Amino acid sequence: MKARFNYRLLVGLVVLIGCKATNLPTNAPTTAPLSFSTPITVAETERIISALASDQMEGREFGTKGFDLAADWVVGYLKDAGVKPFFRDYRDTVVIQKMQTANILGLIGTRDDAKEYILLGAHLDHIGKSRTKNQIDSVYNGANDNASGVTAVLQIAAHLQTERPTANVIVALFTAEESGLLGSEYLAPRMKKLGIKIKYMINFEMIGKAMITGPDRVYITGYTKSNFAQVSNELLGIPFVQYLPEEKEYELFKRSDNYAFYTTYGVPCHTISTFDFKNYTYYHELGDEVRALDLKNMNAVINSSKNLVVRLIDSGSVIE
Repeated sequence: MKARFNYRLLVGLVVLIGCKATNLPTNAPTTAPLSFSTPITVAETERIISALASDQMEGREFGTKGFDLAADWVVGYLKDAGVKPFFRDYRDTVVIQKMQTANILGLIGTRDDAKEYILLGAHLDHIGKSRTKNQIDSVYNGANDNASGVTAVLQIAAHLQTERPTANVIVALFTAEESGLLGSEYLAPRMKKLGIKIKYMINFEMIGKAMITGPDRVYITGYTKSNFAQVSNELLGIPFVQYLPEEKEYELFKRSDNYAFYTTYGVPCHTISTFDFKNYTYYHELGDEVRALDLKNMNAVINSSKNLVVRLIDSGSVIE
């Protein structure tokens, strides 16, 4: 997450302002969730995030060998899953701060720019390695931020390719988010100029720990900007999408890659997250590693998100 603030200061502020109710009324039914085929396994979730957050990726800072290795891994995954490149190549190269990098784009369905696409996104980059000498651990692995979000997008894409291969879905893994949302700020106007239409965007960021409100729950940034939460909860039959007061307090809607698409297209563009400022202490720290995450809950969130995307596609629900 691109957020230039001090984590401990924010935690202190949260304590001072008090623990307000974390849910707004959603009118969502509280019945058991619908049953879906082909659940995503915890083992597969662990395999993917462990690769993306490994020391070999050197913190995935854009413009470095580590980011390029992570991009290669993501492209290989998409190829193996049968997800086609959206452009001629999976890599949509761009020069940022005099360094060549790339957003990674895949397509589920057939490219037809006369139609509107659903965009699923997450940022692939993180902040690299520590410059402090003589440290035992110098890699900012970025397991939660944001190998977790990339893991979700890859798995949802693979299952859509199997279960809904004709869906109009673009998969985007962004570069240079941590440096100021630069990858998405390049891509959104480029796509708009090409006449590519976006119906809505679902972005994934920091989903590796359970919210304090309970397991298998998420919040979205920009909660009041559309009916996404209400529609989602009705489709799933559970109050999956929550309201988090801090997302408005700290303007989180503007702090991830959804924002560039919102300002460019003017359509609903939300980020799904579980980082609630109380459940994880390793924001932009060396301790943000896979072993610090709750993979069982993360896997549950990914399954619920996959089910949600399938239901959104099948139902033709209007997000506005």
